Amino acid sequence: MRRYHWPPLLPVVALVLMPFLPFVNTTGLWLGLPRMIVWGAFWCLMFTPALLLSERLMRAEEDDG
Repeated sequence: MRRYHWPPLLPVVALVLMPFLPFVNTTGLWLGLPRMIVWGAFWCLMFTPALLLSERLMRAEEDDG
């Protein structure tokens, strides 16, 4: 894998593991919402910076080559 593939993997792994994480998949609220909704929304929003970083790494690799 090239290095520009790595940044988007963190949000993907966080979302895939969401139902299996005991501190997320319990009753309780974070910011007045169920924990899984807050966790999922946060990591969905983190896709944007991860993809931006991935694009910048991709462009840097093109410039070097």
